[in-house]
Amino acid sequence: MSHCSPFHREDISIVLCGAAGQGIQTIEHILTRVLKLSGYHVFATKEYMSRIRGGSNSTEIRVSSREVASYVDRIDLLIPMDQKAIPHLKKRISPETIILGEKDTLRTELAMIDIPFSKIAEEVGSKIYANVVAIGVISGILECDKKVLDNYLTRYFSKKGADIISKNKENLAILKVRRLLILKQAILF
Repeated sequence: MSHCSPFHREDISIVLCGAAGQGIQTIEHILTRVLKLSGYHVFATKEYMSRIRGGSNSTEIRVSSREVASYVDRIDLLIPMDQKAIPHLKKRISPETIILGEKDTLRTELAMIDIPFSKIAEEVGSKIYANVVAIGVISGILECDKKVLDNYLTRYFSKKGADIISKNKENLAILKVRRLLILKQAILF
């Protein structure tokens, strides 16, 4: 890999943040494996907040064309999955941070690219698949190998049954149609 498209950087920091139960760990687990299998070097770190206090959990995935072994403080790409994510990460968000999220959910004044993760997921049955929609968006932006992603999703969800695998793959199929619009927004942003 010579770059991390469309950023055209050798090294990018992706931060995902959301409430417990929104699938942030699932996104990180699947993405780190798919990115590695697609030829990238990856370093990931997690932050867990108190569930009792209603805190947001976040994970940083650092993706590079060269070896990486540490956390960076900057956020190049932020995927906030709940309203508390942006306030939680505000000290790390810069004018260069690209935010991909649901405007209706986030209700922020910050510039962002509106991606209706939940609505896309509902098209195949449930908001619960929103995390796989996020995986599809990120893997599309980074030009991951589609076969690698498809095979890994099948393996990862195999214990949950054929219907779950099918629904997750349907989300990715819907995203293929929308991917060009999302990428166009990201580049024009």
